[in-house]
Amino acid sequence: MAQIRKGTTAWIILAVVEERGELYGYGLRHELWTRSKGMFPLQEGPLYRLLASMERAHWIASRRVEVAGRERRYYRIRAPGRQVLAQYRREWRLLSSVLDSLGCLRAR
Repeated sequence: MAQIRKGTTAWIILAVVEERGELYGYGLRHELWTRSKGMFPLQEGPLYRLLASMERAHWIASRRVEVAGRERRYYRIRAPGRQVLAQYRREWRLLSSVLDSLGCLRAR
């Protein structure tokens, strides 16, 4: 399961940010935890490193906002991120189709 999570983290972040419009780091972590029913825990360090990498790649953009005397960085998806997300979705549909045709998705 860990390898699957590792390979899909950027995709999941892009999908959640696209759906929600804009989220700050802790809110994103909480959203992932809640929606995955605890199956997708993300530690702060790896999350913020990935967000920084995604921002350098222009997949997301951030803005700083002061809230209750503390700075929060809010993230939103950009056009290149939407393109990457669309590609992830196409690849997932193809992989799912292949796995299904091989009998991998059938319950016993």
